[in-house]
Amino acid sequence: MTKTNGTLAYRVDQLEKNYGRLDGKITKLLENDLPHINEAIIGLKTRMNVLTAMNIGAIIIGILATRLLT
Repeated sequence: MTKTNGTLAYRVDQLEKNYGRLDGKITKLLENDLPHINEAIIGLKTRMNVLTAMNIGAIIIGILATRLLT
């Protein structure tokens, strides 16, 4: 029974150590990387909105030009 308790204590100890390292990595990720990713996504969203507006405008101009020239 002692060997089982010793093994369990060892495994719990290892789990706690690994969790501590994992928690530190998650904190670092949240503080350092996610803000940069969020800024990049906002920039991409803005570019997509501008390009969509330009494409819709070009389509409308094309339709109007076609109707005016025929």
